[in-house]
Amino acid sequence: MSARPGFSSDIPRPYATHDAVVVIPGIMGSVLVDRDAPQKPVWGDGPVAASWFSGAALRRLRLTEEEQEGHYGRIVPGGLLRYAAWFPGFRGIERYRDLVRGVHGAVAHEKAVLEFPYDWRLPVAHNARLLAEAALIHLEQWRAHDAHDAAMRQQPSQPQDPAQLVLVAHSMGGLLARRVSLDPDVQPLVRTCVTLGSPFHGTPKAAVLLNSGRGLPFLPARRPASALLRPDPDDGLRALAVTLPGVYDLLPQYRCLDEGGSGRRLTAADVVRLGGDPVQAAAWQERQVPNPPALAGDHQLLLGTAQRTAQSLRIDDGVVTPLFTTLRGTTEEPRRENEWGDGTVPSCSAEVPGVRPVGRLFQSHSDLGRADEVVRWVVRILRDGDLGTGGPPLGTDTGRIGLDTPDGVVVPHQTWTAVVTGAEVRPGAFCTVESVDTRRRWADRVRLQPRDGELHAPVTLDSPGLYRVTFQPPGGAPVSQLVFATGPEHDD
Repeated sequence: MSARPGFSSDIPRPYATHDAVVVIPGIMGSVLVDRDAPQKPVWGDGPVAASWFSGAALRRLRLTEEEQEGHYGRIVPGGLLRYAAWFPGFRGIERYRDLVRGVHGAVAHEKAVLEFPYDWRLPVAHNARLLAEAALIHLEQWRAHDAHDAAMRQQPSQPQDPAQLVLVAHSMGGLLARRVSLDPDVQPLVRTCVTLGSPFHGTPKAAVLLNSGRGLPFLPARRPASALLRPDPDDGLRALAVTLPGVYDLLPQYRCLDEGGSGRRLTAADVVRLGGDPVQAAAWQERQVPNPPALAGDHQLLLGTAQRTAQSLRIDDGVVTPLFTTLRGTTEEPRRENEWGDGTVPSCSAEVPGVRPVGRLFQSHSDLGRADEVVRWVVRILRDGDLGTGGPPLGTDTGRIGLDTPDGVVVPHQTWTAVVTGAEVRPGAFCTVESVDTRRRWADRVRLQPRDGELHAPVTLDSPGLYRVTFQPPGGAPVSQLVFATGPEHDD
């Protein structure tokens, strides 16, 4: 990476940490390329969200028999996601450009930053081993850099020991960071772990993804993109998902299966019942760590809340129904409470016992790796260190702003509704809808209409593509969601 504008590549930056920082993206946040044809990415290849929905692209992402036996390397990471994308069931995935820029502005030198893309299809444990190796090499190289010693001399307020590691992890990246904490070579070298909406205890959306095509019309089945509108249990997305250990590693590991009473945890047999592969389900259960370790160093945890989030599930005749309450209480006195989340990760999964969140942000899961307020907090953590005693968690004393959009695809020229919750009704309030396709600049304002204590925005899109819907509350941070529109125009 070339030097950033305004900074000499040889002079340490003022008010910056001298530590070595590793940025770890979430699931689907890394570009994937074919090792033998790197010029043709398999995932994250361009600004058109529908471009990967061909049957050939889905087949290339599936794990082969060799890969399922642990022989990896056919697909390799090609960098962090460069364009916003959309994946059924997980909604949108935002790029990490703004987060990486913020991190660069908080370190002593550009060489102090390592971006760690990884093949998110593979087991967390495998990727964590690669992370450990890369982090140790990165730290060694940064300590040997001339700017490292200069940065230590320039920052008397910073710890005067040699640089240590700071891990900044979004979503699944936090699971890698936690697994790295088991590595005896890495653990003592980590000063801080910053996690952004990491599903430490899994998410019901992984079960929904494995179940796609079984009664869930918002998930795609086969090519072309317009076929996202018709379920098919035998092809497409589910045939891909059932081969991916990374998806199994996101299955909920808390009491989430609602069968009446207080509910119970998922077993391998349940995973098979909802559509998972028996071998993969058994391997998932073996990979689970009964008592997950605390993250190495000071754990600075930010999570998203106030967004409508699946928190538990029901399985009826092999069909998963996501439920929007967390199972609490005992068998004798069960309770079901809506504890919200970031739209993908329930609050109960993003929290860690004994760790007080630095912030509870009114942000969607994808925006926890992009939003300005998230970047500002990451920068402050890098510069100031532990913020665990810096006051009450963010978002607890103001309105809980939520934005809900369709979880699946929408159809051009058909009206759908964006719903804002927790906002005060004000005349002239609106949502902004803009095209994310960098080749097509388009934006519109949609007036919000009060209804049953919520604000509703009727939206009609005129063409297929990926769109960002944003609500800006007065005096607060904007919250946004990505929406994918497709129709028969994409048939081939």
